[in-house]
Amino acid sequence: MAIISLTTIPDRIARIKPTIESLVAQGLPVHLWAVEKIARSPTVLREIPAFLTTLGVRVTVVPDRGPITKLLPALATEHDPIILADDDLIYGAGWAAGLLNWAAQIPGAALGYCGRQFDVRDYGKCQRRRWHQISAPCSADVLMAWAGALYYRDFFAADTWDACPTNDDIMIAAHLKRRNVPMYVVPGSFAIKKTKLCIVHSLASQNQRNGHQLNNECMHRLL
Repeated sequence: MAIISLTTIPDRIARIKPTIESLVAQGLPVHLWAVEKIARSPTVLREIPAFLTTLGVRVTVVPDRGPITKLLPALATEHDPIILADDDLIYGAGWAAGLLNWAAQIPGAALGYCGRQFDVRDYGKCQRRRWHQISAPCSADVLMAWAGALYYRDFFAADTWDACPTNDDIMIAAHLKRRNVPMYVVPGSFAIKKTKLCIVHSLASQNQRNGHQLNNECMHRLL
C-alpha cells in the first residue's frame, strides 16, 4: 500500500498540524519521521504532540540524517510506493491521487510535480518545470520532493548514500541515475500553500559558502 512520508524536527513538530491534516485528507497512511535532535539547534524532542495520534499518523523517532530522513526510514518498511512531502506546506485535494494515477500510466518511473532539467555543460542554466506549467509528462534530471515525489523501494540499492547535506532531491536523483531509473515531471491540478514554518530553521543560509550554492556544488559532484 502507498504511504506519504515526511520528516520534521523538534522546533517544528508542534506546529505542523495544518500540513498533517492536509496529508491525512489524501486518504493514505501518513508516516512521520520525527528527528530527535539536529546539530543546528539545542532543542531535543521530548514528546509527540497529541494531535498526531488523534489524526492517526504513524510517528517514529529517528536520528538526524538531514533532509534525506524523509525517505531512508521509509525504504525499510513494506509499503510501496512512497510519496514524499514537506512539513511546511498544505497540500490540496487530489495531490496524492494524481501521482498514483500517473504511476499507473508510467510504470517503472519516479514521478513528481516539480523538477529540474539542466545542461551538464552549464549548471547555471537549469530549467525548472513546475506542476502547474505543463500539460503532459516531461523528463527531469532532479525531482523536487516539496511539491510531491513518488518512488518505489526497488528503485534504491542498499548501498552508501552520497553526501549532499543540504538537499535530498539531488542525492536521490544521483542514486536513480546510476540505476537507470527514469524521472518525469507530471501535471496536476490542486493547490499547494506555504505555512509559516517555511521561515523556521530554513537551510537557505547554510547553503551559502564563499558566495556559491552548496546545492550546485553537489550537482557537479554527484550528477
